[in-house]
Formats: sequence, structure tokens, C-alpha cells
Amino acid sequence: MDYLAAVQLIKDKVVQYRRHFHMHPELSGKEFDTARFVADRLVELGLDVTTNVGQPLPGVVALLRGSSGGKTVALRADMDALAVTEQNDVPYRSRVEGAMHACGHDAHTAILLGAAEVLSRYKGELSGNVKFIFEPSEEYVGGALPMIRAGVLSDPEVNAVFALHVDPSYRVGEIGISYGETLAASDRLIIRIKGKSAHGATPHLAVDSVVVAAHAIIALQSVISREKDPLSPAVLSFGVFQGGNQPNSIADEVLIRGILRTLNPNVREDLIRKIEQVLKGITESFGASYEFTREKSYDTLINDDRMVDFLKRVAIQVIGTQGVKLLERPRLIVEDFAYFLQKVPGAFFFLGCGNPEKGLNHPLHSSRFDIDEGCLPLGVALEVALAMTYLKEG
Repeated sequence: MDYLAAVQLIKDKVVQYRRHFHMHPELSGKEFDTARFVADRLVELGLDVTTNVGQPLPGVVALLRGSSGGKTVALRADMDALAVTEQNDVPYRSRVEGAMHACGHDAHTAILLGAAEVLSRYKGELSGNVKFIFEPSEEYVGGALPMIRAGVLSDPEVNAVFALHVDPSYRVGEIGISYGETLAASDRLIIRIKGKSAHGATPHLAVDSVVVAAHAIIALQSVISREKDPLSPAVLSFGVFQGGNQPNSIADEVLIRGILRTLNPNVREDLIRKIEQVLKGITESFGASYEFTREKSYDTLINDDRMVDFLKRVAIQVIGTQGVKLLERPRLIVEDFAYFLQKVPGAFFFLGCGNPEKGLNHPLHSSRFDIDEGCLPLGVALEVALAMTYLKEG
């Protein structure tokens, strides 16, 4: 089957979908209009549609039943936007102040709608079922776990799952694939250093929380550089340091907030333990105290190697050998598709959307991010090919 040719009939519609979503972005947990638009299109295709999956999040799931029994493959897209004000001067610029599809989820949703339409046309040739999962709140709370708890991977049981993410570091016509550990786990760290306030002229009567916090931050960086195997990737970044409100008074408390990103689950837990050990030692040595809160975010995204082999083989059929690129190393960004992969074999890959000649190479999460829309039909073709080939081969 010529998958690219099969997509040509709807490529303009997919572009229109993407531009509609781009003009009407909705932040995490608030994708109600987006979910309604998606559900309406899926109903028009005659699919079995379920809304509010993972409520109160507005997840949408559609099931396409093939003509004969068989396995079930799932395709997933995320729907939410970011709290970013768009700086692009384009006709489809965001119409919502302070919100923008700066991570390409508008493209993901449009591509999956396109795949649903193409696959619906070939319903009679499907030896199994296809589930289309439209996930809300990937950027913030994470819609994957609520949808999984609501049964998105059952009735019928999902046997394989795939997802893509647009990436401007790859050109249109390329994809990035990775075996095993692909994206990081993250933990939000909240640290309160508690000292004792006094006049700035009498520091001996105080316990200076600012000084203690400064020592703690330097010491915590040594946990990354000296307390772990240098071949195990990890990064610890602090973006908030707040304390005091008076220049001639010694602050009694400092708030520090940061994020720890790791790939290996054992390294992750070991570093959390060592961070608390450092905090305890530093604060005790100065006569201060601390509170440490770990807000566990997403787990490491680990691709199934056999599914990556399958993805590679199918992608070569669609875009050619030269278009399939192996990631040089895992990335320390996070993605809650990791939870789907913990339950079902599957693969996550990057879809090239960059075009430097057109100035379309701004990074994800940038206020200038945009895509070359030539990637959209390629994304549809890849998802259709993955679903049809998987079901055909059983």
C-alpha cells in the first residue's frame, strides 16, 4: 500500500485541523473545546467514541473495529497547549492571550484525526482494532495515568501503542528513533531552609538562612558531579531562590525550588536520598533546619526494543532509509507517554518538522515555535502504516 498516496486526499483537511487547534489553544486540564471538536469529527467517521475519559480531565477515546477479530493497536496524541504568548506573525496565530501550542500538540491531534479518517476508509482490510487516544494535560498534571486507570488500555485489550512528537531539530521527511531509555524522569524539589532572623548588624544573634541555602545549593551540585556515575545522565537545576524582604534584616527562611532529571530509575532514587543527606548535614552544621518535599513527576520513557525495530522497518517503507535517524543519546525532557509504555509494548518517536530555510527551526516551548506543515501528511502516513502493518502481521 502506498501510504503517502492514501493521505493526499485529506492533507489539506489535516492542515486545517492543525490551524484550528493552533488558533484556539487550551491549557492543561481545560481542553474542553478541543475535546468536543475531536469527538465530533470522530463521531462523523462512525467510530465508537467515549468522552471525559480520566475525568475531570476531558480525555477522548475512539475505537475502530476491523472486519475480523484480531489484536488491538493504539495511537496516542496529546491536546494541551502551554502558557506562552505567541510571537509569530502568521494567519493562524493564537487568538488566546497567554496561551500557545508551543510544543506541537496541535499537530499531534491533527495528525491522529487524519489517521483515524484514513484508517476508517480501510476498515474492511483491518485484521483487528485501532484505538485512538486523545490525551489532555500532558504538559502539567499528566493525562496518561488517569486515562489508564479509567480503562483506556482495556475492552478490548491494547497489544501495542505508538506516539509521535514533532521535533524542529529534524527536517521534514526525517524521524528520530531511540532504543530503551529515551526520555527522562523528573522530580520537582521544594526546599525550605529555616534559620533565625535578627538585625543585619548583629549576625551572631541570627542563623542566616540565605548563607545556609547558598551553601546547600553548591553542595547539592556536587551530588551530581561527585556522587553518581558520570556515565549515568542526570541534571539538577534550581530556578527559584526566595528569602527575606528587608536589606538590613537577616532572613529567617529561604525557599528553593528546582527539578531533578534522570534516566535510570535506580539512579533517580539514589540521588533523592543523597540530596536529603546533604540538606541534613548542611543545615545541622549551621544550626538551621530544613523541609524537603519531592513532587514525583513523570517516569523515564523506555521504548520496547522490538517495537522500535518494527517502527524502523515500517518507517523505511514510508519515508526511506535516509529519513530514519537514530538519536545519538537520550534526552532529558519528559513525557507521560512513559506510563503507556509501562503497560503495553510500544514506541515513541520524533517527527521532523523543521525547515531552517523558512525560519522554522525555533525550539519547542519557544514563543516563536512553528512547524513546516509538510510534516503533517507524513505523520498521518506513518501512524496509518504502523497500525495497518501491526494488525496485518498480528
